Amino acid sequence: MSVEQKTGNAATPADQALDDGNTGKTEDNWMFARLQPTILDSLSEQQKHALHEAVTLSASGPPVNIRLTVPLWSRPLYLTVLSGLEQRSDDRRRHERTRYPLRTVANFFFAIGFVVAFYALALVALALFASVLEI
Repeated sequence: MSVEQKTGNAATPADQALDDGNTGKTEDNWMFARLQPTILDSLSEQQKHALHEAVTLSASGPPVNIRLTVPLWSRPLYLTVLSGLEQRSDDRRRHERTRYPLRTVANFFFAIGFVVAFYALALVALALFASVLEI
């Protein structure tokens, strides 16, 4: 369903960009698709355009974006690594440091597990390398 069909208003260029099937980007329309029709109807065309611009600008993402799902026992875990130039303001970084502290029990056990897995792989690699040199 297009934004025009939801609101009953004529589509703006931002709406047409959202509904353009040739872009191949489903991220452009995800926000409007999730809004309740009453909320969407209350937005002006200028607000819709501003929201579209804000979403498409933030959707560019960092240059390093690795997302993995690790199947462990009965529940899979996910691992996300994001890296790039810091663009957050000092206030936002301060807020996120208090909201998501680095020193937690879960982070400690993750770091220990990562180090153990790294050294286990290193030992296996050294053993294989040594066996190849002995032949």
